[in-house]
Amino acid sequence: MSILGESIPALSADSRDRYTWRPLRLFAYYRLLVALMLAIVFLTGQDTLLVRSEQPVLFLQFAFVYLVLALMLLAIAYQWQRALTLQVCVQAVVDIFMLSALIYTAGAQDPGLGVLMLVAVAGCGIFVERRLAALFAAIATLTLLFLEFLAQLDTEAGTVGYAEVGAFGIALFLVTLAGNRLAQRAREEHALAEQRGEDLADQEVLNGHIVQRLQDGVLVLDRAGRVRLINATAWKLLGQPPHVDAPRLEDLCAPLARALTQWQDNPRAEPPSFQPDLLSPVLQPRFRVLSGASGSGVLIFLEDLAEMHAQVQQAKLASLGRLTASIAHEIRNPLSAMTHAGQLLGEAELTDADRRLVDIIQRHGQRLNAIVENVLRLSRRQQPDLDTVHLQELAAELDDDVRAQPDLQPLRLRAGTVPRDATVQFDPGHLHQVLMNLLRNAAKHARHPERELTVTVMAGRDPRDQPYLDIIDNGPGIPATSRDQLFDPFFTTAGDGTGLGLYLCRELCEANHARLSLLDTGDSGTRFRITFTATGHEQT
Repeated sequence: MSILGESIPALSADSRDRYTWRPLRLFAYYRLLVALMLAIVFLTGQDTLLVRSEQPVLFLQFAFVYLVLALMLLAIAYQWQRALTLQVCVQAVVDIFMLSALIYTAGAQDPGLGVLMLVAVAGCGIFVERRLAALFAAIATLTLLFLEFLAQLDTEAGTVGYAEVGAFGIALFLVTLAGNRLAQRAREEHALAEQRGEDLADQEVLNGHIVQRLQDGVLVLDRAGRVRLINATAWKLLGQPPHVDAPRLEDLCAPLARALTQWQDNPRAEPPSFQPDLLSPVLQPRFRVLSGASGSGVLIFLEDLAEMHAQVQQAKLASLGRLTASIAHEIRNPLSAMTHAGQLLGEAELTDADRRLVDIIQRHGQRLNAIVENVLRLSRRQQPDLDTVHLQELAAELDDDVRAQPDLQPLRLRAGTVPRDATVQFDPGHLHQVLMNLLRNAAKHARHPERELTVTVMAGRDPRDQPYLDIIDNGPGIPATSRDQLFDPFFTTAGDGTGLGLYLCRELCEANHARLSLLDTGDSGTRFRITFTATGHEQT
């Protein structure tokens, strides 16, 4: 791991091609064009290079040799994309010596070929490190000084002087090193920008994974009110709407759009809760402005109120559970003694009035013992042992259990629509306990004097693609005034009930990552639904 500023990340394969081989091939095209123009200009008689009249054939020969070498260097740059530094060194040497030979045959005083030498050395210097670039400039300068020395020996040849050649050599060093430095900085900045881009892309992917795995629903709206991001939790909570690119919020969920409008009108007020549809849970939205600017986007969090209430209820009942468990232990021993004494008293010869009193003691003692047993069962509830449960086989087992238990008669169990391959992940013992408790409640509270009590068991998938199991009876139904408190502990409408049965059922479902709820069936009948998690459902 490197700290920013201490090291520069390496270029990617595409960037290496963009900043090395591609420019090298372009420079090879430039070299080929220069050699071709030199040969064409001389052949057409355009005496713009001040070629010495006694060596025109030699100049033409050097020009054609330079042209052939330029073609070879271009082909190598395309066909052999390895050993970049070696290829650049070879090209630099070819440019220096061939241009030096052309300068010698054309006359040392010719300025045009000197400019070509400057461009060639500086161009090769941008591909290599600074030392090699300085070496190219040094070789070119020494070569030009040697040419000036040869010109000084030839009394008939024109010379430009060592001072001018030295000044040109200094210009070679300055231009080559400056170009090398600029090219190196451009490569470093591009590599850094490319690394930053990759880091931002990785960060975006990471943020996307984090957002998708949040337990709360998350939506992001742009300034126009269009949904730019929605995670999987929000998509499920909103009833799995169809996938549309950047839908408007009112088209995605009209109740949520109304809640957002109310919040925008009064940001200090608590946003109202809403329910996307009848089968969806009640949701509590939270709104946050993405920036302080007017008209900016909005971040929306969606929380399932049922889960929030369950967490609050768990926190409230945690201390109560410990207290009631300790009280239950203390009550159990004297209760056992009282019940045993009542049994002994019932065996004695008593009057009818005294026997009625003994019956009251025994009946209420049994009820109190049932409460103690339920409280202790809640306090020492073990973690569920999840296993695959086949719902069709479970329905058949329930039918056998109903027939074998006299207290459930004359209840008749009827199997509704249960897919043959429907399976869920649940503790089999817990699920059997929940279903038998619901059936006992139906047998106790749903009896009707004019018709036979029927309980239907059916399974399927809800609009959010979560598997469910319904227990439906044809009784009188549950009064609306009792529905909100139905799952509260110790709430009962029967004189001899404990009020812990449905509460225990819900606790067992939540321990197995499921949800027990009461559905509205209208005027009559009761429909309990166990909704399982989608991850716990398999198709065999």
